Amino acid sequence: MQNRPIHSSKQLIEKAIAIASEGRKKKIVVAAAQDADVLDAVVQAKTDNYIVPILVGDKEKIDTLAQENHIEISGIELIDKKDVLDAAHTAIKLAADGEADAVMKGFLPTSALLKTLLDKQYNLRGNSILSHCAVLDIPGYKKLLNMSDGGMMVHPDVEQKKEIVNNAILVSKALMLSPIKIAVSSAYDKLYNNQPHVKNDRDVLIPYVLEKYQDVIIQAPIPFDKAVAKNEDAESNNVIGDTDIFLANSIEECNIIAKSLIHFVQAVFAGVIVGAKVPVSLVSRSDTVQNKKTSLALAVLIADYYQQENIWGER
Repeated sequence: MQNRPIHSSKQLIEKAIAIASEGRKKKIVVAAAQDADVLDAVVQAKTDNYIVPILVGDKEKIDTLAQENHIEISGIELIDKKDVLDAAHTAIKLAADGEADAVMKGFLPTSALLKTLLDKQYNLRGNSILSHCAVLDIPGYKKLLNMSDGGMMVHPDVEQKKEIVNNAILVSKALMLSPIKIAVSSAYDKLYNNQPHVKNDRDVLIPYVLEKYQDVIIQAPIPFDKAVAKNEDAESNNVIGDTDIFLANSIEECNIIAKSLIHFVQAVFAGVIVGAKVPVSLVSRSDTVQNKKTSLALAVLIADYYQQENIWGER
């Protein structure tokens, strides 16, 4: 597959397969793998030949789930850890030791996995905060839409938004996008006194981004409908109707928009935590096997980008 921009969930998986075919197949370690949908997604991704999975978790439960759901896990490395915290530490240590390129969340609390990820003994903390990117393939929209942050920062201030944007741009670069177009959320497209965050977005965030990046176009304030409005005649430097990253103003806003698109129009969703030295594939328990497979593919692309560009150096 040529190095062209990734604009659909299908292309995401195609690119993950291409990376593997070029000799860079990624190892994905699953923390607390005793979850039927996670097992199904991992096995399908292995069958499609774009990951090498390592399962860490309660072997008895994993074997039972696999048998009950007709999931063939023979031949997959399985490390028996009955306690979910032991499973988290084992999975993260494998990543820290370079034995895995990305981590996938299984049946354990997100907070437990991320706390382990940030444990100083593993040296996987990056230069930024952790933030979540929800990369959506939305019926009727011409490209993938990366919404952030719907998983970590409850109500980010302008300094936290800088780091969320940095993380989201890393994901966009892994998707080979250029220029990267960012819409900064607001309820209105004008500055009003009852929206002080919009002034900070325009006076602090936008100058920071434009000074740091040459291939990024960022505009604020932009309501969600304008960010994704049909606008076939949009100029190349216009974010409206051509947004790659939608920077939400709160975790609730991001969650409501993303989950509405997933549940009501069947948007395909790939979720990833970025900001550490390895990506963490993270979706909700209610997400479909297809979403989990696509999330694995996104983790593959990000891990490969980190390695090819030597983002973090040797782990």
